[in-house]
Amino acid sequence: MKKVLLFIFAAMEAVLSLSAFPVSVDNHAAIGLEEKSGFFFNADPRLGIIDVAAEAEAVNFSPIGNRLIWVGRNAPAAWLRFTIPVSELGVGYSGGKNDKAVSQWLLVVRPSFSIILDHVDVYIPRSDGGFEEFKSGAKEDVRPGEPYSRYFVFELPPGAFEGKPCYIRLESATDVSVNFDLETSLDFARREVLDYSAYGILYGILLAMVLYSFFHYISLKDIASLYYIFYIAAASLWLFFVQGHAKLIFGQHPCFDQAMLWLWVGMMLSWGAIFTSSFLRLKEGHPLFSRIFAGMAVLGAVVSIAGIAGWDDIAFSLSHYLGIILPLLVIGAAIARLAQGFPSALYFLIAWSFLAVGGLVFSLMGLKVLPVNFWTVNGVAIGVAAEAILLSMALADRFRRIEIEKKRLEKIQAHYKELSLTDALTGLHNKRFLMNELNLAVSRAVETGEPLSIILLDIDDFKTINDSFGHSLGDEILTTLAHSTRSCTRESDSICRFGGDELVIIMPGNIGQGAYQVAERIRLKFGLENQREIEDVEMKATVSLGVVSFNGKESAEALLSRADAAMYEAKHLGKNRSVLR
Repeated sequence: MKKVLLFIFAAMEAVLSLSAFPVSVDNHAAIGLEEKSGFFFNADPRLGIIDVAAEAEAVNFSPIGNRLIWVGRNAPAAWLRFTIPVSELGVGYSGGKNDKAVSQWLLVVRPSFSIILDHVDVYIPRSDGGFEEFKSGAKEDVRPGEPYSRYFVFELPPGAFEGKPCYIRLESATDVSVNFDLETSLDFARREVLDYSAYGILYGILLAMVLYSFFHYISLKDIASLYYIFYIAAASLWLFFVQGHAKLIFGQHPCFDQAMLWLWVGMMLSWGAIFTSSFLRLKEGHPLFSRIFAGMAVLGAVVSIAGIAGWDDIAFSLSHYLGIILPLLVIGAAIARLAQGFPSALYFLIAWSFLAVGGLVFSLMGLKVLPVNFWTVNGVAIGVAAEAILLSMALADRFRRIEIEKKRLEKIQAHYKELSLTDALTGLHNKRFLMNELNLAVSRAVETGEPLSIILLDIDDFKTINDSFGHSLGDEILTTLAHSTRSCTRESDSICRFGGDELVIIMPGNIGQGAYQVAERIRLKFGLENQREIEDVEMKATVSLGVVSFNGKESAEALLSRADAAMYEAKHLGKNRSVLR
């Protein structure tokens, strides 16, 4: 960021400290020169300024009118001829006397792609009949004192304001459109600072979206978030090159700059297609669209390969047509998935609609259907910024839905896990849970020295009750025992159905007499709750309990075996009692 700011201030200094005239102190609107110029389209590349300026060649220049100014593959060279409208320049310029001029005027050539316009040569008449030549362009070295800009900027010498024709020669091997204006140095500097500030905000937004999506990916391991990161990174780098900011900061590197332009636009198209297919889940939701986007990803890779190989014409044409087709396909796929009930497709649809508009005007400018202006040059950048924000909202919505689904599945999983560890009749933990929990309790007791006791209880004469009064009453008694046991134990105690009419209570932190008292409370409460008359027959259910404490060295199975022995001792002593061992 610091380096970018240094370049911005360097650009301002270079613009504002030009030596030919004083710095502008008043405001002027930019003066468009297209309507005041003649256009020599598809000129012989071998023609020089002497040839073109000859009176015999004047017939080759025709008014521009509504035509686009462009050069490229089928028309590699063109000339513009114009006369500076001195009367519109302000104080000090009328009649060609510019010694008292207070506004410093610049000629600014703005191509649709500054790193593609190979040569821009400006010729200003001299008093001796010759021309002063100023060279610039993507394949030219930067002139000494040339202002830092992503455009081509020329400070005009005095001869430009004497009412004689000036000339611009344009040359490019790849199609590029151009417009050119006169601007005061101060207005140009202000516009540049605003321009760089706006793009600084744009790159900041894109970086923020990359980081935001990265955290999504780390949190959810959602592959769509990773594809989105690749897409936004490629889009950012493409904008960095196509908008001339790489040239502004790192200088001109003609072959490298163009290769990077096509590499990143191809990657943007490829990852855009891959991200769309993944986010919308087209493979399972719409296989036809999935195959189409796979093909689009391959074509995007072809653009990158063609650009690196130097096949600029293929990269240029294919990228522009894909730039029109891909957003339209994305919108179609989003509508199809929305109709299928895929809710996150709504944000996706809105986001790509912004990019579709921006990409469409940018591609049509590149294909020479639309002129070069603020909206066509910056439309795709605005569309990418809006799309990035909205796609992040779509990812956030996806994140929310995945979290909801994840919690729902976790709840279901916990429910089924609970079912697998729970006795259906009593609601207590089952034997599987008991053995796992008892082993853990014994391990903790060994490691920490914490007391541990268990109680094993069994309903007295339960088989007789079942045979005499039916299994439904037996089930009711078991349920009552579970309730009595819960009401007499702590939340930290684990109550499990060991099998049949036997229950086991694991009591960490409890020992000896304390555990015995709990056993007695359970016995008494259960006895009171299970006195009833059935068909004039008194029925009273009782329970026998064995209480043991961990001795510090035995296994869980040995501890359970001692509890079982204590419970049988209680039965042998007459039942309906507790025995502590």
